[in-house]
Amino acid sequence: MSAGLYSELEAFDAVLRHGSFTAAARQLELTPGAITRRLNALEARLGVKLLNRSTRRLSLTEAGRDYHAEVAPALAQILAAGERARDRAAQPRGELRVSLPMNFGRLYVMPHLGEFLARHPGIELDVQFDDRFVDLIGEGFDCAIRIGALADSRLIARRIAQTRRILVAAPQYLARRGVPTAPAQLSEHDCLHYTLFRGNASWEFHGRGEPLRIPVRGRLRANYGAPLVDAALRGEGILQTATFAVAQELAAGRLVEVLPDWSLLPIGIHAVYPGREYRPRKVEAFVAFLEQIVGAPAVWDRIIVGAAGADAGLADAGFDGAAEAGAATAP
Repeated sequence: MSAGLYSELEAFDAVLRHGSFTAAARQLELTPGAITRRLNALEARLGVKLLNRSTRRLSLTEAGRDYHAEVAPALAQILAAGERARDRAAQPRGELRVSLPMNFGRLYVMPHLGEFLARHPGIELDVQFDDRFVDLIGEGFDCAIRIGALADSRLIARRIAQTRRILVAAPQYLARRGVPTAPAQLSEHDCLHYTLFRGNASWEFHGRGEPLRIPVRGRLRANYGAPLVDAALRGEGILQTATFAVAQELAAGRLVEVLPDWSLLPIGIHAVYPGREYRPRKVEAFVAFLEQIVGAPAVWDRIIVGAAGADAGLADAGFDGAAEAGAATAP
């Protein structure tokens, strides 16, 4: 295979995998114009039109569909062999584009990225913070962290950790409004909504027979968890959140768990990346680093359990830390 034909096939395959000339150009570190020229050259070489192009979408012609079905397996093997050869000869290298959930990324990943870059001097990181489920293939990401249910079959997922979903409130809020002892009592409280959790109008509890779905109300909701944690700290309501988001606040007694004897569905935390025969070493290095910094048990669980152990020691010495915290912050 000539170098020209190889580059043309590589561009053709990248456009189909990423869905646009721009995304393919980003992946191959070329300009969109260079991708267009390579596609034009391939069509001229074959004497057929492979793609229907418009300002809105791309689609394969019948000839393009048949041609890609025949050449794609061989091309995938060639690309994978090239990546394996490069990775055997060098350390992880190149630009690594990563999508991180805003709060999780801020709390647990961003503080450690300097260490990751120091370990891997050949990698450049482009980190995007976004709580939406980005289109990894269409937007040219190498890897993402996703919190919650997974549905995209084009992606490979590796579980990093699990986090509990709990209800929390500030001691001063509970002193003012009372402590709920059953889920049904939540209807009498101001509830803070994270809008990217499914089911904003009700919260679902498990562990005592059939799932119990409780309608809740509240006048404050947001699509970013950190401001809702701040609102809970100010005593503005009861928040449904993940333990990773409030571990430090629980450990310090600034927030306390509400209805601890009732459970909500836990949340999986996964690293996801485009499905392919061979995973680049830069992605493998990043996922392994994430597993290391999160640890097992997860770092947020260690924070909470460690604080609980310290409180138990104080209680044995005759000091009720929870009562002191509540008394100090009650209006």
